Amino acid sequence: MNFLAHLFLSGLNQEVIVGNLLEDFVVGRIDHPRNASYNSIIKDGILLHRLIDSFTDTHLAVSDCKSLLYSKYHKYAAVLVDIYFDHFLALHWDEYSDEPFPDFRKRVHQAFLLNWEILPENMKPMIESMIKYDWLKNYSEFWGIERALQGISRRTVYESNMQNATEDLKIHYQLFEDKFKVFFPEMISQCKNFLDKKGYIVSNILQ
Repeated sequence: MNFLAHLFLSGLNQEVIVGNLLEDFVVGRIDHPRNASYNSIIKDGILLHRLIDSFTDTHLAVSDCKSLLYSKYHKYAAVLVDIYFDHFLALHWDEYSDEPFPDFRKRVHQAFLLNWEILPENMKPMIESMIKYDWLKNYSEFWGIERALQGISRRTVYESNMQNATEDLKIHYQLFEDKFKVFFPEMISQCKNFLDKKGYIVSNILQ
């Protein structure tokens, strides 16, 4: 899953939200001494991120989508499916959340600003850009997807051609949307179970 889904699936706790996105900047075991500065709630967010990634990587609907893209994009097919699925979450937001989308984005931005001091320095420019350009809103539009893909393509080590992948979304739009609608309620259930067991509030998440 890409940024929007990871943040949405974190529920209402600010530190879980921050930890979820921070996971991309965390190396190795959560109990490693290098991660000792993070409190237990941030660490729960990191663990939630890993649960989401693991469930996504092994789900048949996701595998079907990646298979469709693999011959053209190879290992980057998984990245594309993540972004496509964020598009469908933004597009169908009211089916999955009882929180207005603008309120959600404002709440997420505030969570990072209030926890700014714990963010790794190499993460801060990304968060600044996410807030300034309202990335989460832009996923609902094709031009927003194109901008996200162009940014990722510039950072890849090998030629990815991802900057052109919006066309593949358009061509197979109904298939990707149908697969998302199979996958995402199951993903929600996994995350709600995790958050419920930890005692966190998840009232913004429907289903």
